Amino acid sequence: MNTKLTAMLGLVGLLAVGSSVALAADHDEDQEATALQGAKVSLTQAIATAEQQTSGHAFDAGVDIKDGQTRIAVETNGPKGVQTVIVDAQNGQVVGTHAGGEQD
Repeated sequence: MNTKLTAMLGLVGLLAVGSSVALAADHDEDQEATALQGAKVSLTQAIATAEQQTSGHAFDAGVDIKDGQTRIAVETNGPKGVQTVIVDAQNGQVVGTHAGGEQD
């Protein structure tokens, strides 16, 4: 096989893989946005809960779905440094905390 054809097939393969990864990411974002619409707790309420819990200020927040449960992960920076607070989007309860930022 000549070099140009090999390079072309490699590029096509990479583009196909990249496209499927991008489509999966878009699907996850769509699913998270839909889940947040059905939540009883707003993003603003979850941020307030996290700030109160850590005595810090929120600088990032996002929706996470784990085991079919919608959760809101809020990252704060306060007296104890960066902390992540996980808030249940249905009842507003803190279901987890850890030092450091949320893992991607």
